Amino acid sequence: MTRDHDQDRGLAPATILARAGRDVPPPEGNGGPDSGPESPEPEPLVEPVTLASVYRFRGLDQLNEVWDGRQVGHVYRRFSHPNQDSLERLVRKLEGAEEALACSSGMGAIVAALTAHLRHGDAVLGQEGLYGGTQALLAEQLERFGVTARYVPEPTPAAFRQALDEARAEGLRVKVLIVETVANPSLRVAEVPGLVRLAAANGLVLMIDNTFATPLGCRPMRLGPCLVVHSTTKFMNGHSDVIGGVVAGPRNLVRPVREVAMALGLTMAPLDAWLTLRGMKTLHLRFARQQENAAGIARWLSERPEVSRVLYPGLPSHPSYRTARDVLEGPGAMVSFELAGGEPAVARFLSRLRLVAFSPSLGESETTVTYPALTSHRSLAADEKARAGATPGLIRLSAGTEHLDDILADLEQAMG
Repeated sequence: MTRDHDQDRGLAPATILARAGRDVPPPEGNGGPDSGPESPEPEPLVEPVTLASVYRFRGLDQLNEVWDGRQVGHVYRRFSHPNQDSLERLVRKLEGAEEALACSSGMGAIVAALTAHLRHGDAVLGQEGLYGGTQALLAEQLERFGVTARYVPEPTPAAFRQALDEARAEGLRVKVLIVETVANPSLRVAEVPGLVRLAAANGLVLMIDNTFATPLGCRPMRLGPCLVVHSTTKFMNGHSDVIGGVVAGPRNLVRPVREVAMALGLTMAPLDAWLTLRGMKTLHLRFARQQENAAGIARWLSERPEVSRVLYPGLPSHPSYRTARDVLEGPGAMVSFELAGGEPAVARFLSRLRLVAFSPSLGESETTVTYPALTSHRSLAADEKARAGATPGLIRLSAGTEHLDDILADLEQAMG
C-alpha cells in the first residue's frame, strides 16, 4: 500500500500541471508513464477512474507483500486507490513534499492533521482570524478531548514567540502552530520563513493552510519542514463540482496523518480525485488570469466612493504588502472590500448583481462574492468576527477568468 515516491525531475509547475495524472517518461519513452518495451499495449492519455472498492490476490504471499508495502498495489479503497495515488503524486511534485495525502474535504485534511499530532493535554497556537471552520473545530470538537487553543494577534514570529512563552508560563504543552498563508477574509499574509524557523527551533509542528495562495503562489516547504494543507475544492479544482483536501509535508509528519485518515474514513473517493486532477490540469492558466483580474478589480474598487476600504496584498495600502512581496509569487486572486453603508449596503449590492454570483466559496473559474460575517465566519462571536476582519460591511471577492471589463461593469451597476 506504500506509494512509489517520484523524484523531482525539475519540470516547471505549468508542465507538471498540464500532465496531471501522468508521470514523466523515461528518456527512451514516448510520453506514457510505462512506455517502453515492457509496456504490452498503449496507455490511455487520460487516467481512467478506478471505482473498485477492494482488490483480489493470488494468495497470502501477495496479500502480505502489498499490505506491508513491499509490493506496489492496493487492498481496500478506504486505504488507497489509483486515482488517489495520482493526485498525491501531483501534489508532492507541486509542493516539493516527501509525501501527500488526499482527503475527502479541506476540513477532513485539517481534522486528520490536527488529531494525528495532538493528544489530550496538548495546546495549539493559531493566528487570530483563522477560517471559521478551523476555529469551530478547535473550540467545539477538539476542546472536548482536552486540547487547548490560544490565538495570536499577528501571524509573525515575534507574536508567536511571545504567545509561546506565555503559554508555557501557564503550563500549557504547545505542540502545533496554525497559520494561513493568506488569511480569510483579511488577506493578511503570514511571515512564513520566520514561523518555519520558530517551529523548528522549538520542536513544534507548523501547519499552514495554503488554500488562498495555491502551490503556484507559495511553497512553504522550500523554507523548511511543515505541514501544508489545501482545500482542493477551491482553486485547485476550480470547477465547483467536487469537495476535497490535501495534506503535504515531510514523510514523518504525513504518515501519522494518513493513519488517522484511514481509520476515520477521511480519504478521498476515486471520482473526486479524478475530478480534482482534471481541474488541476488548467490551474496555471486559470490562476494567472484570476490574479490579473483581481489586481484590476482592486485598483477599480480603490477609486469607488461607495467603498471605504480595499484589502488586496498587491496594493501598497495593504498591511501585508511588503510581506506578500517576500512570501508570495503573486498577490493572489482574492480581494476583500468594505462598503461604507455596512450590512444594508451589502444586502443591496448583492441583490443587484447579475453576472457575479453570490456564493459561499471561492476559487471557481467564474467571479464570485460572499459575505464572511454570515458564511465562512458565521459560527464566531461578534468580537471574534471583528478580530478576523469579517465586519458588517465586508465583502470577499474571488476573481474569475471572465473579461475584466464585464466584471467591472456588473460591480458598477450593482453599486449604482
